[in-house]
Amino acid sequence: MTRNITILSLSAALIFAALAREAPPVRAQPRRHLLVIVSNAVETSDLSFATLRRIFAGGPAEYRPGKRFVPINHPIGTAERALFDRTVMGLAPEDVGRYWVDQRIRGTALPPRTLPSADLVVRVVASLPGAITYTDPKLIGPGLKVLTIDNKAPSDPNYLFPR
Repeated sequence: MTRNITILSLSAALIFAALAREAPPVRAQPRRHLLVIVSNAVETSDLSFATLRRIFAGGPAEYRPGKRFVPINHPIGTAERALFDRTVMGLAPEDVGRYWVDQRIRGTALPPRTLPSADLVVRVVASLPGAITYTDPKLIGPGLKVLTIDNKAPSDPNYLFPR
């Protein structure tokens, strides 16, 4: 009996020590800086936050009379997509699918096209007039224009996705 009490006491002490051990530090995720981009063929250089949200929520938005924006999303599960969905759509990654199922059931909107890689997203936007997306500044290349949001440039600390 004394042996059982000793084993139980030792087990409890080990469990308590394991639980009391300091948790490993959580590494801070580096802040992602995204830019909202369109093809150079789009005359618009500024969008309001409300218009950007409407575009990616499946609502109509024209960059020229009769010419609608074509929203293109990054792949699901990427840091860019998660940041955009949280910031612009106000949705956590796990809520995005439910949002679009609800929209489809109601018949109100279709989701933006999602492409399999960030490189492909940028190439499509550069070649498709009216296409719009968000991307890492490192991927900006020829044929693309960075938009200001609510008249705030990416260098502005109050830009949608600050540095």
